[in-house]
Amino acid sequence: MLKLKDIRTFYGNIMALKGVSMDISEGEIITLIGANGAGKSTTLMSICGIVPPRSGEILFMGKPIQHMKPDRIVSLGISQVPEGRRIFPYLTVLENLDMGAFLRNDKENVKRDLEYIFELFPILAERRYQTGGTLSGGEQQMLAISRALMAKPRLLLLDEPSLGLAPLVVKQIFDIITKVNSEQGTTIFLVEQNANLALKVAHRGYVMENGRITLSDNAASLLSNEDVKKAYLGL
Repeated sequence: MLKLKDIRTFYGNIMALKGVSMDISEGEIITLIGANGAGKSTTLMSICGIVPPRSGEILFMGKPIQHMKPDRIVSLGISQVPEGRRIFPYLTVLENLDMGAFLRNDKENVKRDLEYIFELFPILAERRYQTGGTLSGGEQQMLAISRALMAKPRLLLLDEPSLGLAPLVVKQIFDIITKVNSEQGTTIFLVEQNANLALKVAHRGYVMENGRITLSDNAASLLSNEDVKKAYLGL
């Protein structure tokens, strides 16, 4: 579904991604783990066109997208839930969700998807007329994920969904991630500092250090890898 070939992305003269290659198959949950500043978020922003790579190729369903604008990439079926949530604080929950479906024309399906979102996150149904800024951190993360899902993505990019949340809320959100993958068939690319949790829900994983992929394997093997345990699992 998605293939990155030798991606090099810069901030000014600083190379953040140094020849990153990876692939994601349809229906998978893939996780990218690594320390702060390793280049994980930059990888997601390169995929969705916010920080385009200077060289290399990104293929989505066989089509090169590395020179496309972000809105065009969304229309192809890629949605991102950014780090820090970035909901619209002065819009209501419903208005935030409407923004997620902005590029869609299939009104009846949008209505059905909204009902599905409220089944996934009943608290959002209760809060539908509240402004986003009045929600708790966990509720805002649920809203950010729901807004991305309203675009009906084939590939969902999640950037640090557990950041700053209570363990109970984190568990709830990760349960929903696996549910969306299994029920809707949505492919998920998960960037997460909580490596233990990420590898437990993922099918495969990549380890990133200093802008390079240093290791890739199925998730179970990475969980039992001694180097991964020491560096990222605190074991």
